[in-house]
Amino acid sequence: RGTSDCYRFMNGYESHTFKLVNAEGKPVYCKFPFKTDEGIRNLDAGKAHQLTSDVPDYATRDLYKTISKADFPSWF
Repeated sequence: RGTSDCYRFMNGYESHTFKLVNAEGKPVYCKFPFKTDEGIRNLDAGKAHQLTSDVPDYATRDLYKTISKADFPSWF
């Protein structure tokens, strides 16, 4: 898919598996992926390279600015 354009536009996949207990008391193993409600958006290689050198905290700034406007990103 390429380089995500900010944290708001990327899914999250954890590396850990959780052991939960169901209503019958039996263990169940689960992973919880996080899918963005914002949709997937990627940068082309040139833009990603430019941002890496010009604005290395681009994704963090975008997230902070978006939240400060009360436009809260969400994942499901």
